[in-house]
Amino acid sequence: MTSTDDIARRFAKNTAEHQMTVLHDDGLYRHLAFRNTEHGWLYWFDLITVPGALIFQGDGESFTFRRTTDMFEFFRGSAWQGRPNLHYWAEKVTSEQSALKRYDEDLFVRTMREHYVELIRDGDVPPGTSKALLAHAEDYDLSFEENARAMIDEFEHEGFHFSDTWEWDFRDYHWWFVWACQAIVWGIAQYDAYRNVSRWQRLKRAITRSRRKPVPCVPLAAPPQPAAPETVNGRPAVDVQLPEPVGSGA
Repeated sequence: MTSTDDIARRFAKNTAEHQMTVLHDDGLYRHLAFRNTEHGWLYWFDLITVPGALIFQGDGESFTFRRTTDMFEFFRGSAWQGRPNLHYWAEKVTSEQSALKRYDEDLFVRTMREHYVELIRDGDVPPGTSKALLAHAEDYDLSFEENARAMIDEFEHEGFHFSDTWEWDFRDYHWWFVWACQAIVWGIAQYDAYRNVSRWQRLKRAITRSRRKPVPCVPLAAPPQPAAPETVNGRPAVDVQLPEPVGSGA
């Protein structure tokens, strides 16, 4: 069976050298690229959002999720303490659902054993059934779901057979879907850290600008004022030049 913890450890190892590149960041329209710093093709993935949808694409199957206007907010709010909410998120996938799960042989054996033990407790299993079942299973390659279902459907021993096996689910979340969900949680966290740093940088620049010494203001010289006219008995004096008298030359 797929272990979320195992996939989380695998994801951390696969992305240890990854860096984020913001290709587009305009409100709800985002395109974030995550690549290995040395081998860009190795376990690469992108997170792309538009209003109402998030697209995961990468080194495997692509998945489209739809739920709320801002899908980053959706994944932030529905994660379990920073871990994917697989069952809930799988319900929001609008792309090919068959890519989410794969037949798991271990899950088949576990499921069949649980039902068989329950039948034994109810006293519905005749003696020798267990030995007959093991011998019967040797004729089938249980690594394929079709063979596994044929094995339990075709088994019969002294009137005993399994019933309603069509209800039994032997499919578990494929490791790549779990990996993709891990990538979404981690990628959004990287984006949030980037946005927080950007806000702090903008605030720091604003504070730095406000602390700069102002340019000294040099006062302009007042324009020259005309001299006040002389007065005689409170009236302005007028300087009149009279002509020289005729014949008064020396």
